[in-house]
Amino acid sequence: MRTLSLIALLSALLGIVACSEERVSTSNPLSPTPTCTYSLSSTSLNIAGTGGTASFTVTAGSGCAWTASSNSPFVTITSSTSQTGNGTVNVTIAENTGEPRTATITVAGQSVNVNQAAGDQLYGNWSGTITKGAGCPAALPSSVQWTGTFRRTGAASSELVISIPSVGIVNQVIPVIVNGSSVQFFVPIDTLYTFNSTLSPDRRSLSGTFAGGSCSGTWSGARS
Repeated sequence: MRTLSLIALLSALLGIVACSEERVSTSNPLSPTPTCTYSLSSTSLNIAGTGGTASFTVTAGSGCAWTASSNSPFVTITSSTSQTGNGTVNVTIAENTGEPRTATITVAGQSVNVNQAAGDQLYGNWSGTITKGAGCPAALPSSVQWTGTFRRTGAASSELVISIPSVGIVNQVIPVIVNGSSVQFFVPIDTLYTFNSTLSPDRRSLSGTFAGGSCSGTWSGARS
């Protein structure tokens, strides 16, 4: 009886070991981490100077996360900046009141270039000539060069930052009245001078007259 009991015990132990080995050998290996790839429907956005909205799509694998960010304050991402899987990036571009400009949107490590044209062609850098006529003080040069930047300050207001070094004017900020193709502003030199001009059809050049006291003359300018 003891011999049979010992044999039964050994058989039971061998059965447990075999079962344990079978469980180890049939266990499932860990699933590999999926590789995420991303593609964009556009890598370049061309925007008018008036501003506006734009969008592009991101194609990504299921469970693949990505983020979007802008490197410039004139480009605002209005959709979620953190998404997973396929998604859409919506952006708003502000009006451009100066020279053409660029920005970059970074999405899932890739770049989308934003190219915005100048807005109203009046706004930007200018240079030109002021020529005095009859009645002007002899101390004033017969002709001087001016440089300046027209810029919008509000929905219906503008200004000119003007420099006329030969008469001591450097980066003087002057409110400007813009009415269609007409531009008017006032500059104090030896007296208060009123400058009036008419913009060309493409708004990239102007010509007009000025007057102050008994002095009058002409002036012109063009986008630099």
